[in-house]
Amino acid sequence: MQMVASARMHQAQDLAIKGRPYVGILAESLYCLRDLIAERSAPFLQHNTSDTDLVVVVNTDRGLCGGLNMNLFKEVRSQISHSAHYVTIGKKLNATFARVGARIDATWSLSDSFQMAELRPIFNYLKEQFLHQECGRVLIAYSSFVNTMVQKPVIRQFFPINEEALKTFVEEGGQSIDKDEYLPYKLEPSANTILTTLLELYLSYVLSHIILESRASEHSARMVSMKNATENAHHLIDELTLEYNKVRQTQITNELLEITTAMKAME
Repeated sequence: MQMVASARMHQAQDLAIKGRPYVGILAESLYCLRDLIAERSAPFLQHNTSDTDLVVVVNTDRGLCGGLNMNLFKEVRSQISHSAHYVTIGKKLNATFARVGARIDATWSLSDSFQMAELRPIFNYLKEQFLHQECGRVLIAYSSFVNTMVQKPVIRQFFPINEEALKTFVEEGGQSIDKDEYLPYKLEPSANTILTTLLELYLSYVLSHIILESRASEHSARMVSMKNATENAHHLIDELTLEYNKVRQTQITNELLEITTAMKAME
């Protein structure tokens, strides 16, 4: 299991790291156009009247990945209102949320090699919930990949798009924002068409990127967990082998003593 997790880990890490610059550039474009987007009253940028938060929790479908899921659960429960509704991608935490009385509205499972088309139902569901004012904010909680040994539970705001979230994705993509360096944009065929397309593209790729980050964290945590389990098993085997040899040596010694005692008694 350690070898399998290691192979999947390298592939997942590669996809997560390579996706950061692309999402960062999309976020950078939206950040520099945010004044124009606000004037256009794009719905994904506007707050609505609902006070309910909808939280998307990206966890795993399988276990054996250490404290990854529970660390994410603790972060969500400490940062999010207990009245929030939940949508889960991955089923491992469903029972845990049910035990604390949290409301799960929907759940999805995705394969490791998921396609963008598989994310469309999830994206459409979140979009409809927000546009129909079923929720005031859509937040995404996931395990951000830092390195093989470190996975950090984080919560990002998905809807409405805010300046803080854009800056975060720009920085994670390795870019920096300096509006003084940008010339005025000339948008063709129209600002409305460009911004609508750009917003949809940004949101769909952010969702995909977050799931890839979560998968990289999952496989890294599982590889480390299985490595520790392997080392612990070898340590346990060594201890049991030593104990077995001690018992065996004691038995042999006792048998020799019995034989020696019997021979002396016969003399």
